[in-house]
Amino acid sequence: MNLLYCSRMEEIIRFENVSYNYTDKHNALSDINFSVHRGEIFSIIGSNGSGKTTLLHLLSGLLFARSGSVFYKDKQITEQSLKNEQFNKYFRESLGYVFQNPDAQLFCPTVFDELIFGPLQMGKDKDTAFARAESVMQMLNIDCLRDRQTHMLSGGEKKRVAIGAVLTLNPDVLVFDEPVSALDPKTRAFLIELIFQLNEAGKTIIITTHHLELVDHLQSRVAVLSENHTIEKTGSTGEILSDTDLLIRTNLIGEHPHRHGSLTHKHLSGGFLFHKH
Repeated sequence: MNLLYCSRMEEIIRFENVSYNYTDKHNALSDINFSVHRGEIFSIIGSNGSGKTTLLHLLSGLLFARSGSVFYKDKQITEQSLKNEQFNKYFRESLGYVFQNPDAQLFCPTVFDELIFGPLQMGKDKDTAFARAESVMQMLNIDCLRDRQTHMLSGGEKKRVAIGAVLTLNPDVLVFDEPVSALDPKTRAFLIELIFQLNEAGKTIIITTHHLELVDHLQSRVAVLSENHTIEKTGSTGEILSDTDLLIRTNLIGEHPHRHGSLTHKHLSGGFLFHKH
């Protein structure tokens, strides 16, 4: 998406000087500043332990900033604001969060039960909830799983059902935590295509990942989290992935020595080769 065009779009999410610590000695995020615009794909990348999941928990109202402010459509996300029943319902319907591990998200007896749970909890009638479930099952090619017990599904099937449970709420914003981790190639390709389709349908997409191949596929705007738990740089995919020093400094790629007889030189490692577009 054109960055100049993005800058003119409605700002839908904003972090202002946000910090969070689990204990006095464990600083999980430090002075985080960024914004996401309506209709864009926004990627947050960083090595394991950099604070990506904590950031998404703050974004989705599962945790609350120790200092600084998180805004959703200019409304600050706080424990107090989410005690307002009307705003809480609106926020929970508007922003859907797909966890990295679908086992943390799935708890209903069957796939169909899982898909209708959210709409029913949000006050939709049974006909609406059932129609949404049927539509999502067709979209995700999981009709055949309708009556299956969720704990008996494969990893890829669980991921699709977890996404489906979020999509039945028809949120404006979809948040994916490490969406391609532990997926087989076929499911990974399906998920990337789904992200594009959802974005083309007008959904705002936010992902966290340490998989640079995914970032290259999405060609989104990118924020890089450092191992010091702060944002090191924000820019286009090309700007970020071509900055080798940045990727090494933030532990997203590494260097290792390689010997040829008496000669030694260094190779970049990390399983990624940047493709220029």
